[in-house]
Amino acid sequence: MTRPKTPQDDEFEPDWEVDLHRLPPEQALRRLGQELHACRLRRMKSLLVITGRGWGNLAQKPVLRPRVEEWLRGPDGQRLGVLRIEITAQGGALIVWLRPA
Repeated sequence: MTRPKTPQDDEFEPDWEVDLHRLPPEQALRRLGQELHACRLRRMKSLLVITGRGWGNLAQKPVLRPRVEEWLRGPDGQRLGVLRIEITAQGGALIVWLRPA
């Protein structure tokens, strides 16, 4: 019997991905909500959310990923089926695990 693939496996591929980096935070959160809803309708289990590492701003501090993480852990994320979040790609992306619809 083979074990399910995890993000630590080289062969792991999420069911879907969305690239939010370079979007303003409010637009990124709106898009993320739409993508999560679509993933649930398609009965997907995982979503790769690309936020970038945040070094492209004047302050050289992550802006988008902390906002996205907070949103995913909050009531909006819970309502859209978020089970857990894992940071990946050296901090430039998140794997979002979804509850079955």
